[in-house]
Amino acid sequence: MIFELKTQKELSEMTDEQITKYQSDLENYRKETMKQEVSIEVTKSIDKAKETLKEFLASEISNQLAEKTTETSVSYQEQLRKAIEEKHEDIKKAFKTNGVVEITLKAVGNVTTSSGTNVSAPAITGVQQAPLTSINLREIGILPLTTNVNTSLSAYPYTETKPKDGDYSFVAEGGVKPQIDFSYETRYAQPVKAAAFIRVSEEVVTDVAGLTSMAEDLLFKKHNLKKSKGILFGDGNNASPKGATTYGRAFSAGDLALSVEKPTFMDIVNACITDIATTHNYEDEMPYMANLVMINPVDFFINMISAKTLNGEPLYPTASLFNQVNIGGITIIPDESIPTGKIFVADMSKYNTTNYVPYTVKIGWVNDDFIKNQFVILGESRFHAFVKKLDEQAFLYDDIETIKDAITKTA
Repeated sequence: MIFELKTQKELSEMTDEQITKYQSDLENYRKETMKQEVSIEVTKSIDKAKETLKEFLASEISNQLAEKTTETSVSYQEQLRKAIEEKHEDIKKAFKTNGVVEITLKAVGNVTTSSGTNVSAPAITGVQQAPLTSINLREIGILPLTTNVNTSLSAYPYTETKPKDGDYSFVAEGGVKPQIDFSYETRYAQPVKAAAFIRVSEEVVTDVAGLTSMAEDLLFKKHNLKKSKGILFGDGNNASPKGATTYGRAFSAGDLALSVEKPTFMDIVNACITDIATTHNYEDEMPYMANLVMINPVDFFINMISAKTLNGEPLYPTASLFNQVNIGGITIIPDESIPTGKIFVADMSKYNTTNYVPYTVKIGWVNDDFIKNQFVILGESRFHAFVKKLDEQAFLYDDIETIKDAITKTA
């Protein structure tokens, strides 16, 4: 009798009729084979084992047809069949000696999330699954407070005029009229440049969605932040602008010296505003009106947020942490660019900026970048940033404690 054992995959592809015939043929095959090799007692034992095999076959075939799944390990019926074949001699001996042959079937393992392994995932996989997010850079907000104009001139000229000698007088009929005159000076502001670039490859731009726009966004935010810091703190050297705090002078108490008992923070602010308004370049000059006060967030908390009345109520209820407050028309802004203990008070409309070369973005090759499939994204601008000579009186930058000591009335 010619009979071929079927694999599990072949069984799953058979019809019910084919499976029934296969089971019948398998039984006949086992009977004929066993009759030739063992005694009647051994044959009965094999028949019993075949009945067990039949039950497993029926169960597994039913599961295969219902679920249409493919097992990755050896099935129960295959294990039993192989075990019977491998222990054939042991079974014969066991029946002769009334012994027992034990067959252990291994359970088929479940496939779980721990069954798989992620082997050496490319670095690019991370940004493809989790797209880039915007870079969270702070803004100082100083640029809109300046006086800004457009110009096409590299050396930006400005002329300041002030009275010189003589004055009006009241004269009688036929009297001699007094003569007056004035002087003027023309100065020139030189442009400064703020620039930076990002080098990227064609591959990363292709593979990472939004990378180009993210790079341009970073360049723009960093440009504005650098420009703002330059306008505040630039030293005027090494191609940097001269910042407002660098123009700033020390507080001069004048008639305010030792005049206030237990001064509050607002007393200090108003003393600075008064100093700016009453300091002149010449007689009858229009007073400068400060519109900005900047302090460190720590000083803002100590002097504004936590300040209390004698009844324990907030002294400045409209102030909130890390948020500007407007008191008496003066805007007080906390910003960490200002060192702790310092105060900056100014009329920022007297700080001039120009759009000589407005902010632009350029994309192109540099040197041998073309053969390397690399290019750069460049962001830059050129602008003038200056304070006219006479207007320097409108900027004050000093220590809070120094000003407080200067106006505190002594016992």
